[in-house]
Amino acid sequence: MKINKKTIHIKGMHCPSCEILITDKFKEMTNVTEVKSDFKKQEAEVYFSGHLDQDIINKKIQPFGYEISERKNDIEDSQPLSKKIIEAFLITVGLILIYLTAKEINVIPDINITGNLNLLAVLFLGLVASISTCMATSGALFLSTIGRKTNNLKQAIYFNLGRIISYAIFGFITGLVGNVIITNLKFGTGLTLLAAVFMILLSLDMLKIVSFAAIISYGATSNIFRKLEHILIKDPHKSAFFLGAITYFLPCGFTQATQVYALGLASPWQSALTMGVFALGTTPAILLIGHLRGLLKSTVYQYFMKVMAVGVLILGLYYAINFLSIYGINLGFNQVNKGTAPNVKISESGQQIINMDVIAGGYSPNYFTVKKGVPVRWIVNGVNVFGCQGYFVVPSLGIQKALNSGENIFEFTPKDSGFINFSCGMGMYRGRIEVTN
Repeated sequence: MKINKKTIHIKGMHCPSCEILITDKFKEMTNVTEVKSDFKKQEAEVYFSGHLDQDIINKKIQPFGYEISERKNDIEDSQPLSKKIIEAFLITVGLILIYLTAKEINVIPDINITGNLNLLAVLFLGLVASISTCMATSGALFLSTIGRKTNNLKQAIYFNLGRIISYAIFGFITGLVGNVIITNLKFGTGLTLLAAVFMILLSLDMLKIVSFAAIISYGATSNIFRKLEHILIKDPHKSAFFLGAITYFLPCGFTQATQVYALGLASPWQSALTMGVFALGTTPAILLIGHLRGLLKSTVYQYFMKVMAVGVLILGLYYAINFLSIYGINLGFNQVNKGTAPNVKISESGQQIINMDVIAGGYSPNYFTVKKGVPVRWIVNGVNVFGCQGYFVVPSLGIQKALNSGENIFEFTPKDSGFINFSCGMGMYRGRIEVTN
C-alpha cells in the first residue's frame, strides 16, 4: 500500500510534551504509520495510507488547546508588534497606578521586590506558571500519558507529589552547586544578571513579543526528559509518581527562571524549600487540568496572562537593577532605607567602629555614616551565613568573601566622600556606608 507524507501546521504547540500528545492523537488514526512532531516549527510530519481526515484529527486535538492550521502563517499572532508593546506599556502603567493608589490609602504595605523572594511570592509564581508554561509542558505530559487513560484523581495526586518531592531534592542539589559557584568561582553577581535575563525573556515570551524557545536552547534538559519519559510512559498507572518527578527536567520558562534563582540562594535547604514550594504552587491547576482546557482560549485568560507577564517583567527588571546596584549604579528604584543610622563608635586608637549582624533576612543594620579620612573597623557578625547573605561583596573595597560564623573583620580608610555599597553575592540583600566630610 502506498504511503503518503504530509506536513501539517498546528497551533498551540509549546514544548516536547506537546509533541508527544500530538503524535499520540495522530496515531489514533488507523491509517497513520508514523508521525514526527516539532514544537518549535509548530508542525507534524505525517506518514499515512489512503485519506487523512484532518477534521477528525482536529476534533481529537482541539480539547487539548491545539488546532490544525492550513497555512503556517496562520499560526503567527496577527497582532502587530507595536500594538503588543503599547498594550504591555499600558498594563504596566495601570499596575503602577493601582499599586501607588493602594499604597496611598494604606491598603497594602511597602513591598520590597528587590529583596529575597519570600515563600508566599514563590508559591504565587508557581500558581501563575501552572496556568501558563506549566500548563503547556507538565500539563501536556499529564494529558498525553495518565490523563488519556484514566481520570483517577489518585494518579493525578501521585503525579503532583512526584513533582514536589523531585523539585525539593533537586533544589537541594542546586543549592549545593550554587554555594560552590558563588563561594569558589565568585559568580554570584553573574547569577543575578542571569536570573534577570531569564525573567525578562519569559515575560516577553508570555506577551508574544519574542520566543523564549527560539532564544534559550532546550537541548540538555529536553534530551534527559525524553529518555526518562519513554521508559516510564509504558505503564503510566504505576509510574505517575516518577512521571511527575522527571518534570524537573522538562523545559519550562518559569521553572528555569526559578532554578536560576534557587542556584543564587547558595543554600541547599533554602533552595530545596523554594523549589518545593514552587512545585506546590503548580499543583492546583494541574490537578484540575481536565476542567481547564477551555480556559486557554478565553479572552479573560489571555488578558490575565498579559497582566502576569508584565508582573514578571517588572520582577526581571528589578533583578537587573539589583545587578547594577552591586556596582554602585543606583537608578532610584532600589535605594536603601536609611532609617536611623546607628551611632558609629570611636575606639581608643581613633578608629570608627561599625557593628553589623548577618541574619537570614540580610544585614542589620544596613546603613552607616562614617567620616572621610578616619580609619574604619567593620565588624560583621555572622549570625546566619547559610544562604546568599553569607557571601559578602563590597566592590569599591575589593571584598568578595564567604563569611564565617562569628566575627568577620574588615579594616579600611575611606578616602572619598560618597557611598560604599555592599550586598550579598546576588544583590538581593544590600546596604551602604555613607562617607561624609
